[in-house]
Amino acid sequence: MLTFTPDSLWWLLLLVPLVPVAWWRFVRRANRPAVPWSTTAPARSVPHGWAARTRWILPAMRTLAIVMLVIAMVGPIKGDEQTNKTVEGIAIELVIDRSGSMRALDLQVAGRQSDRLDAVKSVAADFILGEEELPGREHDLIGLITFGTWADSICPMTLDYETLANALSQVRPATEAEGANTAIGDALALAVSRLTDLKDHADLSTDDIRSRVVILLTDGEDTASEIDPIAAADMAQALGIKVYTIGVGTEGVAPIPVQDARGRTQIVQQRVTIDEQTLQEIAAITGGRFYRARNTQALSDIYAEIDSLEMTEVAEEHYYHYTDLAVTPTVLGGIELPPLLIFPLLILLGEILLAATRYRSLP
Repeated sequence: MLTFTPDSLWWLLLLVPLVPVAWWRFVRRANRPAVPWSTTAPARSVPHGWAARTRWILPAMRTLAIVMLVIAMVGPIKGDEQTNKTVEGIAIELVIDRSGSMRALDLQVAGRQSDRLDAVKSVAADFILGEEELPGREHDLIGLITFGTWADSICPMTLDYETLANALSQVRPATEAEGANTAIGDALALAVSRLTDLKDHADLSTDDIRSRVVILLTDGEDTASEIDPIAAADMAQALGIKVYTIGVGTEGVAPIPVQDARGRTQIVQQRVTIDEQTLQEIAAITGGRFYRARNTQALSDIYAEIDSLEMTEVAEEHYYHYTDLAVTPTVLGGIELPPLLIFPLLILLGEILLAATRYRSLP
């Protein structure tokens, strides 16, 4: 961006239109005969050399030098725009139930019947990376905790969303040997601990974290926790951590695959129960919200709403670095140009040199 310094003598530019007037007066005076004579007709027939015909070059050079000096005095500057970006992100802990009931086949993914966990993984991955109506997260630290009978930290808080999505894709429903019960309180307490410990990680930029959030998803009720879910919610509230709770799946009975004594998989209808009251209380204590997702589209809409509620703040400050073109070299179009002040000085030197040699004349 080319402009002039705000406190410059910009009014000197008004002198530029006076240059043609000065030029015209100079030409009129130069055409006057030095010696009075009755007629100059015989002199017109005398051959003129190229020096005589191009003598206008001297006043033209001086005029150009004066114009360039005026422009240099006004102070032309070139501004290079620079941007300083400030980001205030969010620390999000995804807490996902993988108890045995998450094998229930009552949701769909891409139009096909799917178990609850696969549907949750699909929507959560879109929440992280972005897909269709979910824009994806940027600048946010995100971690992953899963729970059955025990809560496990699957992925620490990270900005590497591809690694996080890959870890999420490998989560499977817990088997009976792994512990297929539901420990909501323990999982929430672990998430609170991970979010609280962020300040101890020197490798993470946590100074610009605006808020800490837990998104807790389950399809059942607490059956295995050592820490009561409400007590874990009180811990989160005391530490300023907001918890969004999601109850996923149909109500009443749901088709669940089970293996018989011969190892064959059969689909049986089992009663499923979601402790909505506890999930609502957890959300209310921490300032979050409770959501109920009975199908995959509703689940996607819930994550989209949470995404809009927990927005990362990005502030951009634009400023310019100015270069004084009169005295400082600059680059225009990839070519480095010398200071503007050099050009009128060279032109004046050229005029003096020509006036003392080829265009020299007697007074």
